[in-house]
Amino acid sequence: MNTTKTVSIIFYKGPGTLGEKLIRLWTSSPYAHCEFGRSDGLYHSNDRFRFISRTHTLEIDPLDWEICEIELPSEIIDRVERRQLRKNGTKYDWIGIVFSQIFRLGYHDKKRWFCSKSNADDLAYAYRLMQRSKKEQYDLYVKRFSIFGETSPQDFSPKQLYSVIQNIIHSHMY
Repeated sequence: MNTTKTVSIIFYKGPGTLGEKLIRLWTSSPYAHCEFGRSDGLYHSNDRFRFISRTHTLEIDPLDWEICEIELPSEIIDRVERRQLRKNGTKYDWIGIVFSQIFRLGYHDKKRWFCSKSNADDLAYAYRLMQRSKKEQYDLYVKRFSIFGETSPQDFSPKQLYSVIQNIIHSHMY
């Protein structure tokens, strides 16, 4: 039986810190941070105050967060969520922020994360799992998520990730 799970990518649009205001200014976006809303109700990303990867509870005020729900096969989500736990405790990718987001040179630390890089990496991992499996039931997902096979995770800002997620949601797949 083919079952799915709903997860979300949520985007912070609340008042924010000075750093978040600078992110918004730099990216011309209302979004300064994003989180991966897991199927178990927890959230995974880099803590926007301590700059360390973690999985935790989060109170979501809909005035401060834009919630984008996506559905993926259960077995894929289970593997993504197990992999997220292995990211916990890793440090912030300052090299990636400077050389992928500011200077757009693509340099980053493969073992460190910033929010949109981590979330895009999770979706890229899901894409690769589905693509490699060659299961016919994944074909539509592979097509819709193909951007994650074409673009490196460090190249996504919260604004760019939001745009891609909106395209996936509105692709009439669900």
